[in-house]
Amino acid sequence: MNTIIFDEERLKPIRCLKVLLIYLPHPYLKQPDAQAPIGILYLAALLEEAGLNVQVRNYSTWSTWQAIEDLPRADLYGITVTSLELKQANRFAHLIKEKYENSAVVLGGPGTFSDEFVDWGVIDAICKGDGEDAIFLMLEDYAKGMLRKTYALPPVEDLDHLPFPARHLLGDNQGGNIFAYNFKYKGNKSTVLVTSRGCPFHCSFCSSPFFSNNKVRFRKPENVFQEMKSVVQELGIRQFRISDDVFLADPKRVLKLCELIGPLDVAWRISTRVKPMNETLYRTMFEAGCKEVSFGVESFDEDVLKILKKGTTPKDNAYALEVCHKIGLKTRVLFMIRTPGQTAKTVPKNIWWLNRVPYSIICCTTFVPIPGSDIWQNPDAYNIEILNRNLDDYNFYFFSSRGENKIKNIIKIKDRSLEEFNRETDEFREYLKSTGKLNEG
Repeated sequence: MNTIIFDEERLKPIRCLKVLLIYLPHPYLKQPDAQAPIGILYLAALLEEAGLNVQVRNYSTWSTWQAIEDLPRADLYGITVTSLELKQANRFAHLIKEKYENSAVVLGGPGTFSDEFVDWGVIDAICKGDGEDAIFLMLEDYAKGMLRKTYALPPVEDLDHLPFPARHLLGDNQGGNIFAYNFKYKGNKSTVLVTSRGCPFHCSFCSSPFFSNNKVRFRKPENVFQEMKSVVQELGIRQFRISDDVFLADPKRVLKLCELIGPLDVAWRISTRVKPMNETLYRTMFEAGCKEVSFGVESFDEDVLKILKKGTTPKDNAYALEVCHKIGLKTRVLFMIRTPGQTAKTVPKNIWWLNRVPYSIICCTTFVPIPGSDIWQNPDAYNIEILNRNLDDYNFYFFSSRGENKIKNIIKIKDRSLEEFNRETDEFREYLKSTGKLNEG
């Protein structure tokens, strides 16, 4: 079912290889076990289908030393990374090579947009983009002793031909709290579901265009329904975080999906933009089990929204939240502070709007220039200086397992002082705490 056709002759040299796919420790998250590593589960499913020996290790809640102690021997280790985990992945690879010196370590995931931060002393190869086809080519090349540095294949077009993620390789840890305030609608377990890949928009702070070329590839509603149904029947899980970049990019597809999954009696959450807002569509989702919508609001300052290239306005943000409130949908406001374009008026504007719009919970992050984003590549165009390019300092969450994170000076707006910038951040943080709606998980 994979897009490369593998006959027995091609599979024979790699059938003897052991593959281990790794989800790194996440000490910077307060709830690191909230969701399953869906990307490597897709790869594992394909490898299993081809008859290969594959294991998955979800080390999200482990320390690095616990993980290395547990790590079994394999021929090839595949680590999934975001941009902010690249230096951590380098260090983890060092430890793998110390323990199993003849093994190969490869990286994939959204963090491999370039090799700028890759330590080629311990990393043998990286995959840019979808990994389903690349993992087989990596294994073939490894068997020949000819691993290339970079694998960049065309994206998988027909997502319906991929096997469902190999969730059984995770055991009982399929996912934890995914809803606001850790609410449980259908039991204690959850899992992640992906119904499309890619994003058609050009937000200046996001690296998604690098991977998707602003194209969205959709799974058919019937295919998504079959996966949901199998999760319910085989794992007893009825809570889903749908992790698409923009779940509502094709409204007709969503309407059909709602028709199919309504009878499953499941609870689910989506992430999307605030526009276009179609009240009928949102009401249909609510009736089909959607409990919560995460909106990429980012700011209520119109000038900031323009610089971030959101294509939305404060009124668009407010209208989306008001419609969902009327329907009964919980809303999670995804927000950023310390962004390019922030002025002395930004925090007062944000507070003014947040005092007037209905929402259930707010997740505010500290802006950092994500490698691969337009802001990272062209900071002068956004009137900022990037003061610090050490990715180890790029933790944008307000809270971690160790408590509240200190603000680090990553960027500076050219015509503003850092002192003023920091003071505004502290003011807004204190305001959010006072609302009782700030997500601390």
